[in-house]
Amino acid sequence: MKFTIPWLKEHLETKYKDNKIIEKLTDIGLEVESFGNVISEIDSFKIAKIINVEQHPNADRLNVCDVDIGQESTVKVVCGAPNARKDLLTVYAGPGSIIPKNKMKLAVSKIRGVTSYGMLCSESELNISEESEGITELKQAKYSNQIGKAFFKGTSTKIVDLSITPNRPDCLGIRGIARDLAAAGTGKLKKISSKKIKKNSSQNIKVSIVKDKNQGCTMFGSCLIKGVSNKESPKWLKDKIESLGQKPISAIVDITNYIMIDLNRPLHAYDADKIDKEIIVRNSKKGETFEALDNKEYQLEDDMCVISDKSGILGLGGIIGGTRTGTEFNTKNILLESAYFNPRSIRKTSKILNLDTDAKFRFERGIDPRSIELGLTKAAQLITEICGGKISKFDVQKIKKDIKSKIRFKTFLFEKIAGFKINDNEIIKILNNLGFTIAKKKYELELTIPSWRPDITQTIDVVEEIVRIKGYDNIKTIEPEKTRIKDTLNKKQKLFHFLQRSVASKGYYETVTWSFTDSKINQLFKEKYKEIKIV
Repeated sequence: MKFTIPWLKEHLETKYKDNKIIEKLTDIGLEVESFGNVISEIDSFKIAKIINVEQHPNADRLNVCDVDIGQESTVKVVCGAPNARKDLLTVYAGPGSIIPKNKMKLAVSKIRGVTSYGMLCSESELNISEESEGITELKQAKYSNQIGKAFFKGTSTKIVDLSITPNRPDCLGIRGIARDLAAAGTGKLKKISSKKIKKNSSQNIKVSIVKDKNQGCTMFGSCLIKGVSNKESPKWLKDKIESLGQKPISAIVDITNYIMIDLNRPLHAYDADKIDKEIIVRNSKKGETFEALDNKEYQLEDDMCVISDKSGILGLGGIIGGTRTGTEFNTKNILLESAYFNPRSIRKTSKILNLDTDAKFRFERGIDPRSIELGLTKAAQLITEICGGKISKFDVQKIKKDIKSKIRFKTFLFEKIAGFKINDNEIIKILNNLGFTIAKKKYELELTIPSWRPDITQTIDVVEEIVRIKGYDNIKTIEPEKTRIKDTLNKKQKLFHFLQRSVASKGYYETVTWSFTDSKINQLFKEKYKEIKIV
């Protein structure tokens, strides 16, 4: 799970410095794999100086430039810009760089018989102006002593990379991490903005969940947003997506990815005009196929959870959408999906089809089933703010009741199990901060487990939560009170080991054979080799 500290602070009000936050994450069991700068796509653009310019041997309008990029040797770049000249300071993009304007990835290539190692960029290609007639010209006074340094300043962002254990799906969202830190005293968890959104009409695309045996979807929420104008994401959203090493696609797609990382709530957006009449959530039939957003065609087995319409399959529920209803820049109406998929169903389907996506990674561990409307609200709000449009009323279909799980917890058990004591008020405070709803009974607490914590099922899990937040360093190491009085081995066992060593010292070898077994039991573990029976 990757995130930035500034993003974390959108959920956590804290005065802690970065390194203290990193220490606290490790203390509460959220293992930090790394914390440091991650190079972004535009960090590869360097300030460079043209050392020499020669006419291309096979093209009148091209030059071959020797370019100083701050390394021991110069690189050759084929360039067609009319202003390419000796001693010009400009911007160089090496092989592997992605040009900001057209997203083209550079590679070493031969241009009319001459190998070019990258390119020299215009201001238009760098998205810093509309100037495209020639390559960028940098001022000598400002850049002459910066050859080889990054042209774009301050683009590297420090990224925290956590190793989240499979039992903590709530921490696959930044808000879940912030909640744990707040419970551990690192700050205060901010409230989620409850800005009301105007819902104009009913959602007129019918949604139904077929009550198949082993149905993988138990809840399907949706809303229709009409009259959107899909576009490139604003800078703040692009920066967030890029900071995690992902590529911005469009505002609608980027918003769904943002909500998934921010709140651990995967969403999917369909082009509503490409849906044939209605949405049907059902099990697949063996032999059915569909083309996924990774541009691969998948052949399905029986009982895989699919989202379909009257014409066929639109996507694999909770794993990947299909190309047929994918959103594009000319999309005008979208259907936004926020659903709950069974972890076992997701895991089985993805394993058979060898599919791994960010949504699958989250759903197979257990998404908060009560986050459906929150996800729709946040995404619809952002989409209309950036792309415009009118939001319909939410439609949430359910085939299974969401039952609140409860545990009765006797507080004296904590000291008995953990070995150190904290008072009941502190226990209540920790559990409250973690999201538990608490009702005091005569000798115990009745705890309602937060819907985002599928891993908590019994008393020992509650003890572990309190220890984790209070601090493992409170558990004292205690030496054994008594030393062993009796010998480990009795007289017969000692004699047996003495004889073993004595015989071995004379040069003999001991053979330890496989255990013999009853023939009936052996039938349960048949191997390919021929068995040897004992009379």
